[in-house]
Order: sequence, then structure tokens, then C-alpha cells
Amino acid sequence: MSALLVTRALVVGYDGVAVTPMQDLTVAPGDRIVIAGHNGSGKTTVLKTLAGLLPPVSGTLTGPAPGASGAVYVHPTPFLFAGTGRHNVLLGAHGDRAEADRAIASLEAASFSDADIRMLSNGQRQRLALARALAARPRVLLVDEPETGLDAAGLDAWTRVLADRRDIAIIIASHRDVPGATRYTLGDR
Repeated sequence: MSALLVTRALVVGYDGVAVTPMQDLTVAPGDRIVIAGHNGSGKTTVLKTLAGLLPPVSGTLTGPAPGASGAVYVHPTPFLFAGTGRHNVLLGAHGDRAEADRAIASLEAASFSDADIRMLSNGQRQRLALARALAARPRVLLVDEPETGLDAAGLDAWTRVLADRRDIAIIIASHRDVPGATRYTLGDR
């Protein structure tokens, strides 16, 4: 399989100031990678850099462009636009209702997807944000603390996405281990 994302001697940070170096990575479709580390170690900065949202401080990064059909980043406290959850997922799917419905079903969010997002719990919002990201058909999905606020049903649905969506690479910042994922702890050598 060909690589979707490759890093070499990558150092991430903000405004040219280094936060953390990264080990060299070669990421292929179906890969699951967990970026671990203590609070403040740079997990979010790594994900945003890999997603193409921040420029590297140094080193090289080759990967898909940010956005639909490329690299999609999901923040731990996702922003949802006014309206319903379904409206938000449709935005990720660029209006493709079938794709939006598949993504909503994969996160078991159909029962609350037509509700106004202001009426939803944090866990329900998280599931819809994950569905919106999947509806964008990413090649690389980068998710910052995906378990935030998820109840047992939400965790089960997310675990199934990790197991079933082998067509995309998923890179996760998390304090928890993910079965079958390669773990990279920031600060390790």
C-alpha cells in the first residue's frame, strides 16, 4: 500500500517556536496511530501539523491537503454550526445526503441528528462532529481526544468505526490505548 502521510525529522510548534519533535512516520490506509503524552506535551500541535493546519517548524511532511477527501481534524471540543446535527453532517458531506446518512448511522446518531445542536449533550455533539468528519471522506482522520463526553453507546460506535473503516488512516491524540493501534508517546526516544 502506498503511504498517505510521511514525516521526516519533523518538529512541530507555533510561530517557529518548537513544541516537540516527532519520530519519523509513514502512514498508510487502515493504520491506527495513538499520539500519547502528558497534558501540554504537544499532542494537539502534532495533530494540527499533520492535518496541514499548522506549518512544521522544521523537517518534512508529505500528506493530503487539509479538508474534504484529504486530512480532516476533529477538535476535542468540536464547533458545530447553528441548526441541526444533520445540517452539520451534511456540510461535511458537501450536501451528499447518502454520505451524511451513512456517517450518522456509523456513529449511531440518527436518534438525535435532527435536533437543534443547542439541545444536545457534549457526547452527542462529539458523535455528530465525528460523523461530520467521516462524511467529508477523509484519507487521514486526525481526532483529538475522541472519547470526550462519549457514553457507552458512543464509545461502542467509535470503536466500530476504528475497526471497520480500514480505507482511511486514523491518528488519535489520547491518554487511552486503542486496540490494534501503534502508540507513539511524545518525549520518548
